[in-house]
Amino acid sequence: MKKRVVSILLASAMAVTAFTGCGGGGGSSAAEASKTSEAGSAAPEASAASEAGSAAASGEWSREFEGTSLSFLDVAPSDVRTSYYEGIFQKFYEATGIQVEYQSVPWDDAANKLTVLGASNTLPDVMTTWNGWLGQFTQSGWVIPLDDYIGDTVSEYTDAVVNILWESEKTRYNHIYTVPDGLMVKGIYVRKDWCEELNIELDPTKAWTYDEYFDLVEKLTDPEKNRYGASFRGARGALDPLWVYLQGYTNGATFDQKGKIQMTTDECLTAFNKWLDIYRNHWAPEDSINWGFTEMVDNFVGGLTGTLINDSEVAATLINGMDDSQWTVMPMPTSEKDGKIYNTINAPYAYTISGNSENPDASWLLIQYLTAAENQAEYCQATGEIPIKKDASGLDYYGADGYYGVFLQEMNDETLAVPTSFGTFDFTDLHQGLFHEEIQSCLLGDQDAKTSLDNICNALQTRMDEYMAENPDAGIEVALTMKGQ
Repeated sequence: MKKRVVSILLASAMAVTAFTGCGGGGGSSAAEASKTSEAGSAAPEASAASEAGSAAASGEWSREFEGTSLSFLDVAPSDVRTSYYEGIFQKFYEATGIQVEYQSVPWDDAANKLTVLGASNTLPDVMTTWNGWLGQFTQSGWVIPLDDYIGDTVSEYTDAVVNILWESEKTRYNHIYTVPDGLMVKGIYVRKDWCEELNIELDPTKAWTYDEYFDLVEKLTDPEKNRYGASFRGARGALDPLWVYLQGYTNGATFDQKGKIQMTTDECLTAFNKWLDIYRNHWAPEDSINWGFTEMVDNFVGGLTGTLINDSEVAATLINGMDDSQWTVMPMPTSEKDGKIYNTINAPYAYTISGNSENPDASWLLIQYLTAAENQAEYCQATGEIPIKKDASGLDYYGADGYYGVFLQEMNDETLAVPTSFGTFDFTDLHQGLFHEEIQSCLLGDQDAKTSLDNICNALQTRMDEYMAENPDAGIEVALTMKGQ
């Protein structure tokens, strides 16, 4: 496959707004009350590991913890990730004398596995985690705050990390608990070759609405050619992109500042129906009601579907599996109500230190090594993510005409707002079950859309009421921008 050569590297991309000032999971919430303690209420004292990590730009790494052994668990193993980690841990050993034992667990089993390990006080020193688990993990003391470890190195990180991800964590949990492995922002992958056949012109530099997106999905559908307009997510995670669409009618918020859920309006119900019509109008394959991330991507690459809403990490798969002439990326559509782009900017996974670690300082040094500029550049290029630090330069693909140009364009768009999560409480079990079950019930005709949306909203409202009763002084999330709230 011919790869584009871009002259503008990540270093220059970082000069623009976003870089001067990128699956769902879950499990049970069986947290032991005895574990809810000091780890969630006070950050550890700053240590030599922080200084050693920030000094690592010189290429010299502290050997203070030589002879120490750490355990590391990855919750989303793949050939690429496993190969990277095994290689980087060997380099880490050579640089620091710290041995790292690599472990992994398949994503679908990860939340349950971590819950079992947490309840039995046997979590590894460092683990990759998903943002949706933090409610449970912080309440249970399964991860420790990183505020003091990060300290004055905060200036090394991009605004997307500081003002979006970490600001959200501080609002929800009062501390910073994670260091992202990379950044992701969503876009809409489109079969460019199909559009050319139909004389459909798309301009990724111009804003477009959700109604225009739905129109494109309909036009790309041609059952006689076994073509469908959308890779529709009907299984676990089905509510995630739909919820962001609904948040375009609520200023990006799930709850107002009094804790009242915002998705019970007629316009949200209308939007809910429009989204589900992608499937009900047969603009998506019938079996997509059972699709998750893998099926969505595979069927876009395989030529069954014409659009795919997903994170920027998917670009790495398309770069390796498709010809440039077959695909392009469009930005997420703007809200029909206020014209803003509501789009998630998140980390696919993040590094955390467990409350069970007997070597948190050495664990922090490992995290600093993994996210050092040269190492993160290698990782992001392999996984299709966007670096978290300002000095991770030297990567192609991030120029205006590169594979990730549209994603950076979105991150720099002055109208972009990052909507809130489902709530500041633990919603892991809802994400694993009720959310997509309610959508599937509606798609199968077992109940109407209003009932499905009401059931989702009622479940979230109940959780919020319980959370606010237990945490009367807790803040309520609002949509964020690169400049903060």
